[in-house]
Amino acid sequence: MPELVEALSLSSLVAGSLEYAILIRHREERRQVSSWREAADVSARQALARVQRSSRWPMRRWTDDGTRFRIES
Repeated sequence: MPELVEALSLSSLVAGSLEYAILIRHREERRQVSSWREAADVSARQALARVQRSSRWPMRRWTDDGTRFRIES
């Protein structure tokens, strides 16, 4: 009977350790995802700012009758 108690306590310790390791790994992955998302947001904002600054491209809009594009400068 004491061997069974020792085996059960050992298995519960191992299970608790594995659960903790998985929890820590998930937290680390969430931190990495959030930092990647922040970096992507920053680069997207910078790209949009560059596009807005360089408005050299002519705008194309529909004409009033809706059949053709016209270029507005």
